[in-house]
Amino acid sequence: MTARLRFGFALIIVVTLWASAAFGWSFAVCGDSRDDKNGILPRILAAVRESDMEFLLHTGDLERPGGTKSWEAFKAKTAGFPKPLHIAIGNHELHKSSREEFTRFFGLQKTSYAFTHKDVRFLIVDNAGGSFADNTLEWLDKELGAHPKRKNGIARLVVAMHFPPQTDNIFPHGTRNGYRDQSMKLLKILSRHKVDLLLCSHEHMHLVDDWNGIKVIVSGGAGAPLVPFQKYGFYRIDVTDGGIREKFLPIRSTPPSSAVR
Repeated sequence: MTARLRFGFALIIVVTLWASAAFGWSFAVCGDSRDDKNGILPRILAAVRESDMEFLLHTGDLERPGGTKSWEAFKAKTAGFPKPLHIAIGNHELHKSSREEFTRFFGLQKTSYAFTHKDVRFLIVDNAGGSFADNTLEWLDKELGAHPKRKNGIARLVVAMHFPPQTDNIFPHGTRNGYRDQSMKLLKILSRHKVDLLLCSHEHMHLVDDWNGIKVIVSGGAGAPLVPFQKYGFYRIDVTDGGIREKFLPIRSTPPSSAVR
């Protein structure tokens, strides 16, 4: 083998390793698939299944109304999805149902829970009632403190919930009195622990906001009726050495008569 060929192979190896480290891995996030009359959620599942995205995080409002019958329909839609599917509880999960029924049906210990995937710690927060209970914020603060960045292989922190916080640019509907003050308490916790990303839905739209240095992504277009001038779709989230970046992936809508079910 000539010196030029050896150099070429070495360069290919270096570039491949660099690209792998720079790119890292990815996952998908969507929300608000209830009242899906256009076959949006099945197309999201298919897009994630056929991609290199490693799992799907659904930020709530699975079906209308809540309860076992509706959730059985959701499970039927997602039964053939081969990758992990993580869910947050939304306000529609509490319609004609309860948190206890939700956790029992989906095999969760609590409606707020955490898991680690590779180098990222994910924290799923229950604010489905349109508020942040004090004990929920205390749990979040404690959980983030127990898994800090740059220890035990944790490089990034991601928090997910259904209702967006109230920010200078986001004013979620249906929240309870005191939600702005509760959102500020949340911001202090996220900032103190240097959380990288906050994922949510509830508003039937797509939006990326910078909340005092915390990136907030609203992804509420998985099938529920959209606000004007919005498109159905979801976000691809890439986790890299340089940070976390997002890309919106639109999903084609199908008329109700020919929707994929």
